[in-house]
Amino acid sequence: MTKKTMLGILFFFLLILVIPAVQSTLFANRSTGKMIINKKLDAPYLQGYNNDLMLVFFGYVGCVKVCTPILVQLDDLYDSKEFAAFKGSVGVTFVNLMPEVEPDQPELFAKSFNPMFRGVYLSQKELMSIDRELGVFFSKSMREPTEIDHSDHLYLVEKQKDGTLVLKSIYTMHPLNREMLSNDILQLRKEKK
Repeated sequence: MTKKTMLGILFFFLLILVIPAVQSTLFANRSTGKMIINKKLDAPYLQGYNNDLMLVFFGYVGCVKVCTPILVQLDDLYDSKEFAAFKGSVGVTFVNLMPEVEPDQPELFAKSFNPMFRGVYLSQKELMSIDRELGVFFSKSMREPTEIDHSDHLYLVEKQKDGTLVLKSIYTMHPLNREMLSNDILQLRKEKK
């Protein structure tokens, strides 16, 4: 290998490692872990629920690395004192990203964390529009063919009086910032009155 080639490779790896580290350092304190969206949704799979607000999480039945910890955090929040004031108007929905499971499995999986949680099964065709509509990333795992790699965001969706669904915010921080989420829900409830 020539000296020029080795310098090129070294430069390439420095760019791959150094630039993301510098970006993380520069923006770490500026990130709130929340993106405010306020976008109308075309999500028929979320219709038919009576809650004014929904916390929606996308994952797959049996996911232990990502889904289980997040659903445990949501259960803990849902049954907390701080959440008690608006528990009846906020639903938690788990949307399955793996159509190979039986249609009843997402509901059973969600309810294994909390009997008030809902699970939604989507067919392969229905899954095709999720990435465009909500920016949900998911693909078959390269390491484990029975698993899916997927984004781990939590979506706050508001149901307006006319039934229109509006994506209010996307939460990207882990562990979940309970205070921020509770304050956002409280604020939305005040605005509805």
